Amino acid sequence: MPFPILARPAGDGRADPLDAAVETARRVADVASRRAAEADHPGGFPEADIEALREAGLLAAPLRGHEGGVGLGTAPGSLHALLTVLRTVGRGSLPLGRLYEGHVNALLLIDQFGTDAQRSQWAADARDGHLFGVWNTEIPADGVRYTVDGDRVRVEGAKTFASGCAHVTRPLVPGALGDGWQIAVLPLDTLDATVEPEWWQAEGMRASQSGRVDVSGTTVGTGALLGTPGDYLREPAFTGGSIRFAAVQLGGAEALARAARAHLARLGRTDHAGQQARFGQITTALETGALWLLGASRLMDPPVGTPDPEAVRAYAQMARTAIERVCLDVLEWTDRTVGARGLGAPGPSERVGRDLRLYLRQPDPDGAVEAAGAYALSHDARPLGSDL
Repeated sequence: MPFPILARPAGDGRADPLDAAVETARRVADVASRRAAEADHPGGFPEADIEALREAGLLAAPLRGHEGGVGLGTAPGSLHALLTVLRTVGRGSLPLGRLYEGHVNALLLIDQFGTDAQRSQWAADARDGHLFGVWNTEIPADGVRYTVDGDRVRVEGAKTFASGCAHVTRPLVPGALGDGWQIAVLPLDTLDATVEPEWWQAEGMRASQSGRVDVSGTTVGTGALLGTPGDYLREPAFTGGSIRFAAVQLGGAEALARAARAHLARLGRTDHAGQQARFGQITTALETGALWLLGASRLMDPPVGTPDPEAVRAYAQMARTAIERVCLDVLEWTDRTVGARGLGAPGPSERVGRDLRLYLRQPDPDGAVEAAGAYALSHDARPLGSDL
């Protein structure tokens, strides 16, 4: 039984290239799921799956049509297709989904804030197979700082939790510039940076290679500066973007459900009443998550008009909170479904469970639900999605 069952846009009016991107993501994810265990070790990386994304055109898919992409996430009406692709890739491999979401995020920021020349340059890099990412996390005392000196920019400092650190060649790296927070796209393959994949010693998401990168002592041209100070934190895009990682998380929950169902089928236990009841709960939870993604796409990417920025922020915060709850419930129910026998390494239930538990730990979950509540208390109590 496919997940989700019902949560698809009414009439499904997506353009053919977007449908093709979704179908391509399914093929890539199916292969990625079969070899995900190979990269599940310290220093691991899903290199073959990134290459599959390249060959399938998914690294270039977010580019506009005239840039060589299909506008996945950038063209009007494409958000639901993007969320479906992210969910699908996450179902194949959560580390791969994390890396692809970072790549997409970078291209969306370039599309939003880049000059014509910058968009053209970095679109060519994406078509050539460069992997982009967004590295924002840092230890404050060791954070990235930019200093403009004529037509050059001096770079100092380091980023941590830099996913794909030894493979991302075009990271978007926000850092301090004067009193502001400035994005720069660093050509990492040409810089003498110190890359430390071994810094990443987490229980889950090992293959995301979210290490430390020190760019101290390097310089880039001023053309590497993207937008103006403060653009990275501009709302509602900054908060609204959380719906993308929520889509990847939901894909991980779907992977757990598939692994649990396969486990029951091997044991001949699919007709057991207790297991059927659990799978009723699992299916309901996954469908709930898919409906949140559908609601987000309809609110944030409407066919006509411009969405209310406050509503976008509130809905994204509610959606990430609801999908986190969905994932935690699916983790509990699938653990009970497979029992101790199904949780041994290197089985998929054990591996995906580790990855999902860690990937759910996104920044400021309490702040997200508080902000959603504050919106509800200061506006009409009618649900945000009631007109969707």
